[in-house]
Amino acid sequence: MKQSTAQNTLAWIHYWQEQGQPWRTEPEIDLDRQAFLSMQRMITPDIERGRYPFKDIKLGRADIEWLLATHEQGRGPVDWHDEQQRGRTGLDLRGADLRLADLQDLPLARMLGGLPWSEWLPASVEQRDLARAHLEEAQLNRAHLEGAALNGTFLTKAHLYEARMQRAELGGVHLQSAILSRAQLQEADLIGAHMDRAYLPYAHLAGAYLTGAHLRGSELSYAYLEKADLSYAHLEEAVLSHIHAEEANLGGCYLQNADLYQAMLTGCDLGGAHLEGANLSRAYLETAYLSGRYTGAYLEGA
Repeated sequence: MKQSTAQNTLAWIHYWQEQGQPWRTEPEIDLDRQAFLSMQRMITPDIERGRYPFKDIKLGRADIEWLLATHEQGRGPVDWHDEQQRGRTGLDLRGADLRLADLQDLPLARMLGGLPWSEWLPASVEQRDLARAHLEEAQLNRAHLEGAALNGTFLTKAHLYEARMQRAELGGVHLQSAILSRAQLQEADLIGAHMDRAYLPYAHLAGAYLTGAHLRGSELSYAYLEKADLSYAHLEEAVLSHIHAEEANLGGCYLQNADLYQAMLTGCDLGGAHLEGANLSRAYLETAYLSGRYTGAYLEGA
């Protein structure tokens, strides 16, 4: 039976490759499920009432593969590499239940897993809550999430190894204890993100916005943070050894007891940063600013 199942899986993978959909691995969902998802997809989103096509519906990988293949009358998923497609909207998965789902390698660029900023800012707290997708402990390794709207989305303990999340909207996202090693987060918006104890070694965060983000106890060794904005971020006891943070804004940042061994901080703004008890051994601080827009840095015990 196991051999038969394995052979069936390989047959489907080969079939999808022939169809030009190499990201598909699951058998086609049955006609009843297709009809149900098609009916749900016709629901017009209503932010005021918290109504979305797949609100509170449990979805699996096979469902998502079919929705991607049939997206926009069969046009298919958004191809982020084609700049002309970056204005398209991906799957609307706001409020959907994708806990523990296997979504590895899927093309989910520009998906909606929360309200985009244009809708988030005028929305009430309740409206924001109703739009949050549930992706706790989901497998999203190497998934394409470029430009996705994931503000406030629940991604606690999710696996996002090498995920492509450039320019994604991740304000207030819940990524506590998530695995983001080698994730591509260049120019992503992570303002106020909840990322305590997240695992981000070698993550690419150049130019990202992390103002007020919560990263207590997180692992960021060897991460790339050039020109990132980490002003007022909470990085207490975080591991930041060997990071590349040249010209980053660390003004007012909370770095008490953080490990900054051999950190590249050349040209950083550290005005008002709290560095009490931090390990700055062999850190590169050439032309770093310890005062300026912010009050002087706090270095007791550093």
